[in-house]
Amino acid sequence: MLLLTLAGGLGLNLGLVDRFPLREDEALYSYWALVFWRVDPFFLHVWPDKPPLWIGTLSAFFALLGPSQVTARLPNILVSTLTIALVWLTARRLWGSAPATLAGLFYALNPFAISFAATAYTDPMLVFWGQLAFYLAVSGRWFGAGLGLAAAIMTKQQGVFYAPLLLGLLLFARRAPTQGWAQEPLYHRPDHRPDHRPDHRSYRRPWLACIGGLLTLLLPILYWDSLRWAVAPSPWDLSIRNYGELTLSSPTLWGARLQQWGALLWCYAGSWWGWWLLLGLTSYGLWRRQRRVQAGRRPINDQAAIVGLMVCWALGFLLLHLVTTIQIWDRYLLPLIPMSVLLVSWAATYALSNREGQHRLRQQVLGVLLLVGCLLPTALHAAQGQLPIGGDHGAYSGLTTAIDWLKQHAPTNVVLYHQRLGWHYHFYLFDQEQAGDYELRWFPSAVYLADNAVKTPERQRFLIQPAWAPVRDLALHLAMRKLQLIPLQHFAQMTIYAVKPKDAPACTWCLCRPRWQLQPLAGAEERMTRQP
Repeated sequence: MLLLTLAGGLGLNLGLVDRFPLREDEALYSYWALVFWRVDPFFLHVWPDKPPLWIGTLSAFFALLGPSQVTARLPNILVSTLTIALVWLTARRLWGSAPATLAGLFYALNPFAISFAATAYTDPMLVFWGQLAFYLAVSGRWFGAGLGLAAAIMTKQQGVFYAPLLLGLLLFARRAPTQGWAQEPLYHRPDHRPDHRPDHRSYRRPWLACIGGLLTLLLPILYWDSLRWAVAPSPWDLSIRNYGELTLSSPTLWGARLQQWGALLWCYAGSWWGWWLLLGLTSYGLWRRQRRVQAGRRPINDQAAIVGLMVCWALGFLLLHLVTTIQIWDRYLLPLIPMSVLLVSWAATYALSNREGQHRLRQQVLGVLLLVGCLLPTALHAAQGQLPIGGDHGAYSGLTTAIDWLKQHAPTNVVLYHQRLGWHYHFYLFDQEQAGDYELRWFPSAVYLADNAVKTPERQRFLIQPAWAPVRDLALHLAMRKLQLIPLQHFAQMTIYAVKPKDAPACTWCLCRPRWQLQPLAGAEERMTRQP
């Protein structure tokens, strides 16, 4: 069942691999990866505001497969598919095979996760490392959990949000000699007996192992970063400078922020029937579990402590985004998806189990078919880019075609003006820019572009203008400097313009002719010889 789920998840994740061009941040990360690989491995001239692990991963893929927008999206497609397996393994470790099957299906068909799989954002890999750290922690592999946490932090600064989750598991690890999670404890001492007084040093071993794994990856990367500080700032400093410090937002804004975050969170199920299905399964499952507890029957694979920890972490995650100044961006909610899927699968297990708590084959097959039939339409919508989250949805359609046309018809000696597409040009025209064939010039206004263009008459000057971002009064200001904007080609949302000298009007009196060919006007000699 896991292999079928992975195959289906991979197919859904590949739906948007090459349908739309990269968005702004995707193009920027891809450009940084090319700089890291080909030009500046210490980022002394280009200063990224993200830790280097994701950028280094993109660089490795570009080196192996060649730079392209498909290659830029392949790492996240792979890690998003592997996250399905991690969610399945975590649920199986905690609660058994039936919840694992539900968790794998829920995540593979989740429209929020699908929408971000075929992107070049840092967040899918952040979620993969965070989920790996969580799985290794509940399995008692604390050194690996520390490594996973360090990898999440070095992928994106939000990786620190996973630290409270591992901290809670470390606190629960003190109970490990007498009880643990699922089949095995978090930490197991073979010589332990119920009447044996535990060795307090054993409680410190998970902490030491986790910290050791954390420092094993953090220290080399921090050392690499320290070599740049004399010339370039750290990504952590730049992130604060670019996005602002994390502070408490004004309480008057909480209502508006709740509405905006709620609109994004609606895409978790992607449709009203998806929300009713998930809420119905969860509510009914919790009611069934409470009935079992009241009847004195043992819950099914229940781990109330870890469920409470996961619920507290999810609520704290939402509360942090609500009351602080974190930017309201859809991808910031992605770490919440695997944890919520695990909780929903835990509750849905009670809803789909029979009275004795046994999971019969027919019951499982019917439940799986019901879930797939209800969740698959929304998953297909997400795989076709029909949800307002994730990557581009058509705003940049035609950009790659326009760039290819321009490279073919103007291969060298080109000035390309840009206002909204600079990050895209840095990636798609990386080789041309490095060779000096293309010079990218940003302009803040039409006045600046016209003034700059008239000072560069010896080069070919072009502008690719999106339909949704026209440059105001550009033709007027060019005409004031005897220039004109000539449309060359139109591709979807993009139009290619050439900036050229304005044609002079045809006239007889303004022709340049030798003086001996000029005919004096009638009576001119008489007027010239007449004395005043």
